[in-house]
Amino acid sequence: MLPIFVGRATLLTDFLSRQGKAYQAGIRIGSGSDTDDAEAELRHVPVPPGLNFEVVATALAAFTGDLQQRPPAFSAIKLDGERSYRRARRGDLERPPARTVRVDSIRLLELRVEGAEPLAVVEIECGPGFYVRALARDLGASLGTEAHLAWLRRTRVGGLRLEDATPLAEVEAAGAEIESLLRPATEAMRAVPAVRVSESAIDDLRLGRSVPVAAVAATRAYATDSEGRVLALGRVLGGQFHPHRLVDV
Repeated sequence: MLPIFVGRATLLTDFLSRQGKAYQAGIRIGSGSDTDDAEAELRHVPVPPGLNFEVVATALAAFTGDLQQRPPAFSAIKLDGERSYRRARRGDLERPPARTVRVDSIRLLELRVEGAEPLAVVEIECGPGFYVRALARDLGASLGTEAHLAWLRRTRVGGLRLEDATPLAEVEAAGAEIESLLRPATEAMRAVPAVRVSESAIDDLRLGRSVPVAAVAATRAYATDSEGRVLALGRVLGGQFHPHRLVDV
């Protein structure tokens, strides 16, 4: 799934990207690549004997919690001011430095034996900045072989879920009626509390001023009007909503 924002709602894009995500992935064990997925030439290597569901599940369990992960060489992270993937295309395959990422849960759903290279079907819930390609690479190393990401399906971003998404074919068929498929911006904000701003306070909010709300303290919150429109992102402190980004006021 790919969340798409339009109009003023595009201001919520960065907010949503910082939320937790969920994936289903197919990890091919017994071959690796420079891109850590199937987009580059594969290196086929032996699979350790005795590899089974329990062995792979145990290895995956080590990738939960807060961990240090080195992003792929082919990634958008900058090294010395340059995107890593640009350096990698010139043959410099140095990976960016390791950084702390979070994996809330990881589960092996299935281990398919397809020829000489088994396919592990994995379900992952993780925080922002986590690379599933890097997980595939590191899982292979922990098993004493190589592995790569064969396919990936994102099933959740923040509070947005795959089962609620509109198929691409329906979006393309909608044409000029595409507005009928748009969903309220509040659906992207399910992970944080909402506070109602009175009509009389909206002018102050429009000027970036703090406004009174009936809510407890919250380090992250969003303000709405009586119709449920997302007006601003901010925080609640001392009975006041303090905006840090105006959305639709």
